Amino acid sequence: MKSLIVIFLVLIVSAVATLMFMEEPGYVLFAYADMSVQTTMAFFIIALVVILAVVYGLIRFLVGVFGLPGRMSEKRQQKKAVACQRGLALGLAEMTEGRYAKAEKLLVQSAKRGDSPMLNYLSAARAAQMQGAYDRRDEYLRQASQSGSNTEVAVGLTQAELQIAHGEHAQAVSTLRHLNDVAPGNQQLLRLKARLYQEVNDSESLITLMPDLRKTRAFDNETLDKLEADAFSAQTRDIAAANELGKLEGIWVNLPKVSRNNPGMIAAYAQALAAMNEADRAEAVLRAAIKQHWDENLVRLYGKLAVNDVSRAIGYAEGWLRDHRRDAVLLLTLGRLCKQAKVWGKARGYLEASISAKASPEAYRELGELLDQVGEEKLAQDAYRKGLQLAVDGAEAEAAPAVTAQPAKKGKKAAKGGTAALPSLSSGTA
Repeated sequence: MKSLIVIFLVLIVSAVATLMFMEEPGYVLFAYADMSVQTTMAFFIIALVVILAVVYGLIRFLVGVFGLPGRMSEKRQQKKAVACQRGLALGLAEMTEGRYAKAEKLLVQSAKRGDSPMLNYLSAARAAQMQGAYDRRDEYLRQASQSGSNTEVAVGLTQAELQIAHGEHAQAVSTLRHLNDVAPGNQQLLRLKARLYQEVNDSESLITLMPDLRKTRAFDNETLDKLEADAFSAQTRDIAAANELGKLEGIWVNLPKVSRNNPGMIAAYAQALAAMNEADRAEAVLRAAIKQHWDENLVRLYGKLAVNDVSRAIGYAEGWLRDHRRDAVLLLTLGRLCKQAKVWGKARGYLEASISAKASPEAYRELGELLDQVGEEKLAQDAYRKGLQLAVDGAEAEAAPAVTAQPAKKGKKAAKGGTAALPSLSSGTA
């Protein structure tokens, strides 16, 4: 398109110039010493254009000749980069399909052809680890670190990840400590720290890490809450076993507010208090938390506390019925508290109401124990049997994969998309 425009403009200019020179040809005179040359204006312009075109062409030719080695080198680099990337893609595809030896070979061969082979060597290190070739893995990591500038963090993170996966916890600690000096606050670094602390059961370090995990949003909020609650629960169990009430209180007070509002953390704290014969304090903690935010796990735990004033606890729990009349967990909790108070009739009524709202093995077990207590052995055995059957059915449903077949429709609808309908397979434990 540009060429056509240029040609069109040249034609217009030529036409205009021709008309001008036909009316007034003009002349150009060159004089030097005793010599002079005179020619028409039209001839001079044409000659000047030709000379400029020749000079421009000569310059382009010389630039092309002298720039040829650079262009050839650039093309070689591009060719090597394409080969390196192609080898990386093929190697990753082989790794995905579980052919680690072939993947390693492709990745290493393509790495040697490229100028930026870091990703190839890192992937080759993973393939080597999957084969149990840890010496080769370390060699590939070394070559990756030497493959260019700014590779330290990427190589270090991969090295730490592979070390954790292989159970080399001491080496992983050293690698992560070095990375913490190089790239503090790196999101993947924090994830690896959390994973390492989980594997070595270092709940104290994991809890200390939680503010950084939350700040960088290393995981979603639900995962962070569970991670912190599990770590705190493990820590509080150890504290309760050592009967260190002061230490437990100190840790709880120093936790951030967001952590002290986490239902899992509250449950762990209350359980530790109860284990150290501080059930009344645990009751106060749970009651305040339930009042602020209804949580069935806390309500269930409330019914398991061996408080001194059971009647008072029953009164609080019955007050919750105004807003949660058909809550099976609350009814179960009230049944347990009434059992503690030996108010058998009331306890039985609450437990049967809980089963009616939503049957559970633990409600049947509590009812069976109560019926045994009042001498109704036959009814007690029936409650135990129903609870056991419910537990078995639940375990089987959770363990067995759910298979749902979707039959293909006939006619044109079945052919839509070009593929036949396949059965949908989903595992209940996925």
